[in-house]
Amino acid sequence: MNIVFLVIGIILSTASKWLQFEGQSEIGDLLVFPAASFLALALLFSFPFFKEWWDDPSLRPKAYRFAGLAVAGIFSFQLFAWLVFGQGEWLGALFLVPFLVCLYFVIRTFK
Repeated sequence: MNIVFLVIGIILSTASKWLQFEGQSEIGDLLVFPAASFLALALLFSFPFFKEWWDDPSLRPKAYRFAGLAVAGIFSFQLFAWLVFGQGEWLGALFLVPFLVCLYFVIRTFK
């Protein structure tokens, strides 16, 4: 399963960079968000503890929760970085709050 997510993430990341070099930086910037999400899912599926959660039907909701929170945290952190550093919008720092909340629940889910 992680190979599928990895391939999708690499394709989206490559397309993002290609579009940025071709002058369509807005679309390229936006493609980075799903690319990072798929790469994060590929990473999660490479961990043995996550594979155990995924294979056991009684623990699969825990795997869904963990993956959803991890992807949401990565998305909010990327949105923060894109807005603050890429666009110069300091209000983007507010997206650190959902990142920290997701991080808290990821850590709590892992316990």
